[in-house]
Amino acid sequence: MKVTLSTIFFLLLTICVSGQVNGLRTKHIDENYSWRNKTAEQIDSFYFDLQPIQTTKFKAHFRISLTGQTIDFFSSDNVKFQGILTNYITEYITVKSKGSDYDQSKEHQYVIEQIDLEQTKVDKFVEGLIKTGQLEIPTDTLISSWQRNFLHCNSLAFQFNIDGKYTKQIFHCPWGQKDSIEFKSIILNNSENLKSTFQLDSIYDSFEGKLPKGKTYSRDGYRMVYKMTDQQSENWKKSQPQRDYMKSVKDTVDSYLNSELKKQKNQLNGIDCFEDYRLTFGKNGKLKSVTLSDYDKPTLKKSLGLGDYLADKKEIRKCKRKIKQIFSSIDLSFLNLETEIYRTLSIGLDNEIQLRDDTIY
Repeated sequence: MKVTLSTIFFLLLTICVSGQVNGLRTKHIDENYSWRNKTAEQIDSFYFDLQPIQTTKFKAHFRISLTGQTIDFFSSDNVKFQGILTNYITEYITVKSKGSDYDQSKEHQYVIEQIDLEQTKVDKFVEGLIKTGQLEIPTDTLISSWQRNFLHCNSLAFQFNIDGKYTKQIFHCPWGQKDSIEFKSIILNNSENLKSTFQLDSIYDSFEGKLPKGKTYSRDGYRMVYKMTDQQSENWKKSQPQRDYMKSVKDTVDSYLNSELKKQKNQLNGIDCFEDYRLTFGKNGKLKSVTLSDYDKPTLKKSLGLGDYLADKKEIRKCKRKIKQIFSSIDLSFLNLETEIYRTLSIGLDNEIQLRDDTIY
């Protein structure tokens, strides 16, 4: 009984220390371990407990790194291989920026999941990968005409260690390269074969489904996704008919408003309205309110002094009055609106009025 209780305690302790819940574990972001000051191999080892391929204990060890997924294949005899998939995503939190009133998103922790891959599929994939000649392909800097100036396009990385001989290949944005580029088809075919053989996309979707709700995540540090709570999801579903209606009249509203605004060109001469103004039209079709985002609101801390602060507030009041004046003759009542309509108004440097629809349908 003592042994059993000790074992249970040890397992619970391990889960608490690693932050493991629902098959997932977490690892807090350490500023001393980032792409700015550590290699990719050091980051993999520190956050995901992945053994560096250069110093592997296996006779053969392959690693393929995708965005949000790392796949390891390893063998003790160069014949039978095992495979482990590591899924990961970064959770972000909102913090106050130092010296300002603004909030910013900050990396908080990794959420990680590891899955053993099916043995027979692993052996078949590794055999096919070797036959394609992938191990002999040079890294992208050694491939003639390989382009590396793509923005927000991820890389594909291969690492191999066979009997102590280590090779690393990095291919920046292989999907964006010209079809005439040497080795492109081999690299992409191997990538697609990897994904289809182990159903990586479906597995990652399942992984995302397990993530705690009410938090913001990013797979690549560029596209952010907020996972709604159950209550938020319920409210979102309830508001779907309203959003559907707003979408159905969107083109008519935009066309009418822009047409009417063109008739009132140069109405803002002599006023500096560089902020974004939120316009709310009531069900009666008339402009109901003009508000400013918290980001654009002047504060004494952001101003050059009290005089500058008061001048900004005065200019904003003038802008709001002028906007209300411009829209006083604009009427959407012919649409018999079923709900309020929202638009964001901004002013260009040439005093041109621009409207945009920020509604998420």
